[in-house]
Amino acid sequence: MDDNKNRSYHRPIWDDNGRFHYEVIPQKKEKNHVAVCLKPPEKVIPVIFIPGVMGSNLKNEDGEVWQFSAPSLKKWPLANAQKRKQLFDPQTTTIDDSGEIFNDEADGKKFPSRRARGWGCAFYKSYGEALDRLQYFLSDDEILMDNYFRETQLQTARQRLTGVRIGDEPVEQVLTEEETAHGHRFLYPLHVFGYNWLQSNADSAMLLGAYISKVLGDYHGRLAVNKVILVTHSMGGLVARHYSENMNGQENILGMVHGVMPDLGSPAAYRRMKIGEHSIITGMIIGNSAEKLMPVLAQSPGPLQLLPGRAYGPGWLKIEGSSQRISLPVADPYAEIYLNKTAWWRLCEQDLLLDNTADEWNKYETRISQIVQIFIEELNGKYHPQTWLFYGASADNPSDSFLTWKEQIIPPRVKEAQRVRKDAGDPLELSPLRTHTLISAGTPGDGTVPVTAIRTSASRIRGVLATDVDHEEAYAIDPVDRTRAVFRDTSDALVFTVRSVVKIVQQVPAP
Repeated sequence: MDDNKNRSYHRPIWDDNGRFHYEVIPQKKEKNHVAVCLKPPEKVIPVIFIPGVMGSNLKNEDGEVWQFSAPSLKKWPLANAQKRKQLFDPQTTTIDDSGEIFNDEADGKKFPSRRARGWGCAFYKSYGEALDRLQYFLSDDEILMDNYFRETQLQTARQRLTGVRIGDEPVEQVLTEEETAHGHRFLYPLHVFGYNWLQSNADSAMLLGAYISKVLGDYHGRLAVNKVILVTHSMGGLVARHYSENMNGQENILGMVHGVMPDLGSPAAYRRMKIGEHSIITGMIIGNSAEKLMPVLAQSPGPLQLLPGRAYGPGWLKIEGSSQRISLPVADPYAEIYLNKTAWWRLCEQDLLLDNTADEWNKYETRISQIVQIFIEELNGKYHPQTWLFYGASADNPSDSFLTWKEQIIPPRVKEAQRVRKDAGDPLELSPLRTHTLISAGTPGDGTVPVTAIRTSASRIRGVLATDVDHEEAYAIDPVDRTRAVFRDTSDALVFTVRSVVKIVQQVPAP
């Protein structure tokens, strides 16, 4: 009588230690009852998400400094430049892990809580729901168990990706049934590595190494392989690559998936220094003008390490006026722009650094030459052997492949007013910055990182997706254009990320 009516299915019950057992009610022997204990994946491959610049919550000894919350949005518009510089000090700020978490208890006891896995470090506006969706995709094996309890069999989220091609990408990037099935043999707890994005990315990379060691230790005895998978956003990719390639961390990493990483740097970093952050909410908090933001960025190696390096190429900064037309850099962006102390279009304005300006300039100069330049140039061209990346390539997200200082036409009456004031002994004249407007090239990208900042071909880059994403919302759940997305309820970028994780896992033997 071993038929379905005489058969019962039992789910695993997880305990606080990440182990599972079954609760089976004994039946009389003559009934020939068959109890089927459904075996879940046991072996763990941790996935660690690394946010981008401004993507981790920060605090100082007085409390919250950078977090998407009502108190932050209320207090920042009133803060002057000196106050912002004091609060956004890389030497006095630390990670704040108290942020909001989406569906905190959704994973049950299979993994430690989401807060214990660092989700509270992530800037909720950018990552809250995206982290939940990513963990859902990586935990969809629950559907396979649910199929034993219903007549209609459903596909898992990852099975839905099998055989699906995004746009005109190479066919080898498409998942096969065998790859999907192999991916379902493992568990993927999603962690978040929050870091102080004001400090040097080299310092953050050192802390990443310690965090990876801790995560691997937390799953001791449960690991499928003594390695993690890293999923990064923007500047987080630079942190991950530096740890992997310049700090001998490669042996601890199974593979990396990078989203909108400014591989070669981005002229947008120059734009922020000169005119502030243009995003309304972010600019309101961190600074929407050079007077408010330059003192913060000049003391912060992390954001400065997003500047274009030598590999970006020449001529991305153009000065156009009635008497001059210049394209810079000719060869060296550090000497020609970042450390230039006299030209009005230089990166840093000494008068805006506050405090002892001579001393502040010396500190800034040392920061550029000994921290920023070394980090950028030493990282150039280095990738983990299992690197997958997506980037924004849409004309609908105009980006700064180059920037142009365009001279404004000053009305004759204004020129005459200047002359009169000068003749009267008043030294005030319109500064060069007030007679020039900084204009974006408006070229394809993600709104921040242009296509020209992405290296898409290298021997270690295994898969690439050019898609339509906004930089800050690169891991957003909903597709930008539902009519063109592979799945109407999930962005192509997120599909690519999950699929890349499955591809990376093919290296690990079946348990």
